Parts: sequence; C-alpha cells; structure tokens
Amino acid sequence: MPDWLPDFLNSNLLYGPFYQISSAIWNIVMTVCTGIMTTTPQGFSVDTWEYVQTELYPWALAIGVMSMDLFIMIGFFRAVGNFKENMTLELMIEVFIKIVILNVLMVSGLRIIKTLFKAASAMAGMAVMVEPPAFFTDDVDVGSVIFYWIFGFFYFIVAIVCAFLILLTLYGRYIKLYTLVVTFPLAMPTITGSRGVEGTAYAWVKSFLSNTFEIVIIALAMAITGRITAGVSVFVTDSGVLNMFDGFGQALNSTIYMILMAVSVKGAPTFLNKTFNL
Repeated sequence: MPDWLPDFLNSNLLYGPFYQISSAIWNIVMTVCTGIMTTTPQGFSVDTWEYVQTELYPWALAIGVMSMDLFIMIGFFRAVGNFKENMTLELMIEVFIKIVILNVLMVSGLRIIKTLFKAASAMAGMAVMVEPPAFFTDDVDVGSVIFYWIFGFFYFIVAIVCAFLILLTLYGRYIKLYTLVVTFPLAMPTITGSRGVEGTAYAWVKSFLSNTFEIVIIALAMAITGRITAGVSVFVTDSGVLNMFDGFGQALNSTIYMILMAVSVKGAPTFLNKTFNL
C-alpha cells in the first residue's frame, strides 16, 4: 500500500471527498505560478522566444528601418509648415537628438528589452517569498469537519477557479510580452514624427513597462495577501466549547484567502497603471 494512501483515506473520512483534491490542485498550481513569476520570456517558452527573436523580430525590424526616413521627413515638414513656430536651432537639435536615440534603439533594442525582462523577473523573485498556502486546518475539530462536509463542493469550485484564474493571468502576460517585442521596431520610428505622431512610441513604452513589471506587483500582492489572511484571528476564541469549532473559521479563512489572492492578481495591472500613470 502506498504511504500516502492512509492519509488520503483518513482525510476523506474526516473532510469528505473534496478537501484533499482541492488542496492538491491549489498547491500544484501555486507551485507552478511561483515558478512562472521568476521566469523570463526567454526561459518561459524557448521555442516561442526563438521564433520571435529569429523570425518575427527581424521582419518587424526591416519594416521599422524602412519607415525611419518616412517619419523623419514627416517630422521635418510638419515643423517647417508650422507657421506659428519658427524653425529654430533648438528645434533642429531636438530632431537630431531624437534621430540618434532612434538609431540606438533600433540597433540595441532587443538587448535592452531582454535586460528589462531579467530585471523584472529578479525583482519578482525577491518580492514573492511565498510558499503554496496552507489551508489552516492543522487542528482537526468539529468545525472543520462540518465545513468540508457541508461546503466541500463549493470549496472545491473556489480552489479550481481561483487557482486557474491566477495561472491564466500569468500565462496571458507572456503572450503580451512576446507581441510587444515584435511591435517594438514598428512603434519606435514614430518618435521622430513630431508632436502628435510620436505619441505612438511613448504609448508602446508605457505598455511595455506596464506588462513587464506587473509581475512584481503580482508577486507583492500574493505575498501580502497570504500574510494578511493567515494572520487573521477573528475566528479564534479561548472558550472551551467554541474552541471545538475553530476549524470552521479556519476553513472559511482559507476560502477567503483564495478569493482575495485571485482578485489581487487579476487587479494588479490596473493598480500598476493607475499608480505610475502607465
């Protein structure tokens, strides 16, 4: 008989059929998520990154290089045709500075992007410091048994939905990052297109920073949410009779934990955008 089988059977007898399954799914998915958060797009999917780097990015870079002169001419003629502002030396210097910056970005853009990816992953690894959350049922009592037998199926649904919502949020981030890498050479040439046109390049930069560093906010949200919920002692009592039902409160606490973590992770990008005006 496997070593884990007695524990599994005992848990089913105490908590019903759903607790052990919910606990296993939640812990497995959370372990995967904590690993994903510290992985760069280069390491998340090597095949996808190779496809983006060797096929899609060179194609987009070729289009971007061909459009550089077009946007430079657009910026120049818009400046010359603006009779409200004279063509001054300061304006010419500004144009040349933008051209130099654009050339540096087009040559070293991918290297800069990969450096920022590594920085975001390292920051997330330092911020997360979270283990797969315990379900606060260390003490088996009447309350925990009642909760899992009555609300076990609801608990199972919450664990499944919240765990995979967090996982899909993290997976979706990488898809956006791969797409942003491809669109980088297409957006940057607009920086020389004078005021109005250059907003496209600035919008790309904001979107890139938001999607790259949102993983740090997600890691912080997961770590803080776990510690806040684990420290809640509303349901703990010194009464001898009520102490027998502490497990009910702990089980309810773990349900709140999963919901709060999923909501916090899902709302992390919005929080980042509003906080840093991205």
